[in-house]
Amino acid sequence: MEENKLQSSIDALRALVHERGWRIIDEKAIQWGYQLTVSDGNAKIPVDLFTTGRALVQGKDSSLRSELQAWWNGRQPLSARSAAPAIAQSALIETPAVSSLASFAGTARIGCDESGKGDYFGPLVMAAVYVDAQSETRLHSLGARDSKMLTDTRMLAMAEEIKKICPHMVVPVEPERYNTLYAQTGNLNRLLAWGHAWTLEQLLEKVSCRLAIIDQFGDPSYVLNALREKGRQMTIEQRTHAEEDIAVAAASILARARFVQMLEQLSQSAGETLPKGASDPAIVAVGRRIVARLGKEQLTRFAKIHFKTTEAILQG
Repeated sequence: MEENKLQSSIDALRALVHERGWRIIDEKAIQWGYQLTVSDGNAKIPVDLFTTGRALVQGKDSSLRSELQAWWNGRQPLSARSAAPAIAQSALIETPAVSSLASFAGTARIGCDESGKGDYFGPLVMAAVYVDAQSETRLHSLGARDSKMLTDTRMLAMAEEIKKICPHMVVPVEPERYNTLYAQTGNLNRLLAWGHAWTLEQLLEKVSCRLAIIDQFGDPSYVLNALREKGRQMTIEQRTHAEEDIAVAAASILARARFVQMLEQLSQSAGETLPKGASDPAIVAVGRRIVARLGKEQLTRFAKIHFKTTEAILQG
């Protein structure tokens, strides 16, 4: 069925090229699909067609790219087009969303997750894990699942096993660096998008993959725009409860494991046991002791100072 869907898209694009008097100057098989590069004599626009029914129109802004994008949008049912998320120009061309995360089972993909964004103390850690059919089976046998469902001891041990099974990338953003980036962006979603894009970029140096699944945190164009700045284009699926997918679950384990390890190191440096989360009453007390002993400027070494918790600490 999926192969028929791909062939239908290829045939339709060939017919369009013939009708408009354009040329196909290159074509090749790609992971999960087929790429045709279309030229009108001026621009050269690669079009990736996937077995899932999606398409990715690439290339620089031009009348040809705009026409190809409009053609593909016109092939989708009106209901699907109105329901699709607003994506920045020259980004991913979306077709109706896959009905459930289970639909990705057996598909090579990268799962992305982060840890620490809701913790006052400690870093923000991004992780990306590449999973294919073989490693997916091994992850299920390992019992990989959302890190929030695991004890720290079990999670740390499982993280080491996941690293042996899957290509991966873990990128920690220490509090001082986090505070600098947040001051520059003033927006947590943009910071997260930058982090996910950077982590994906590093993993894509190791593996070839065109699909990433990320837990929903904002407009998906944030990540797509950040990736384009790095010269990458890929399909981004942002879903609520994305950790139900084994690839995202594995990423959540690697991210949380690194967070726990770094929080312990920061605790030793601070001379205090730094609590997790943002609602523990002990957080304010610990923060006040750090300020009293080291000075308020040193709080940036251990905490995300844009949290309202900082005001409570400094008022004390």
